[in-house]
Amino acid sequence: MQVAIAKRALYGNLHCGDACGYWQNDAKTTLCMADGLGHGEHAEKAAKAAIDYVAHHLSEPVTNIFADCGLALRDMRGVAMGIAVINKDAERLTYVGVGNIRAMIIGEQTLRLGSNYGIVGGGYKTLSPETVLIMPGDLVIMATDGVSERMDVSGYDEARRGDIQRLAEKILQDWGIETDDASVLVFRNKVT
Repeated sequence: MQVAIAKRALYGNLHCGDACGYWQNDAKTTLCMADGLGHGEHAEKAAKAAIDYVAHHLSEPVTNIFADCGLALRDMRGVAMGIAVINKDAERLTYVGVGNIRAMIIGEQTLRLGSNYGIVGGGYKTLSPETVLIMPGDLVIMATDGVSERMDVSGYDEARRGDIQRLAEKILQDWGIETDDASVLVFRNKVT
């Protein structure tokens, strides 16, 4: 599995309120990004708790994960969270997001995936899972709101074909916002 993560805390703080996780089994790959509200130790604690919750409930439907994770976080800060599940056999990716986590698929074209308003642990009205085709070699890029929503990697042709860790670091360097924790997760779909 090819996954890269680049992140940095606000102003070099010891605690980063952003957390990422990824898991793979024979049938699917799951990517998750969580951004704890605010900054510092309490935001980091909430984000890590969300990732830990997802890690222990991967067999559940994604909508249930969001609902139950919200209950698990009710005594701490909430999080913005995005989960992408890639079904390897069907070449499909299902994405669900709450809050300001951004996700996109880069292939022949760029496809931006949407998130729902709200906070996991603080309430949201609806979940709108989005299922799209994902081809071998396509990139999935997820980012917190510490990365500009204007992020554009169309000029990164060489970086997109090369080492994805360098790509994640380049995105963070070029598009990271100085006044927030920032994280980027890049996944390259396996070329068959």
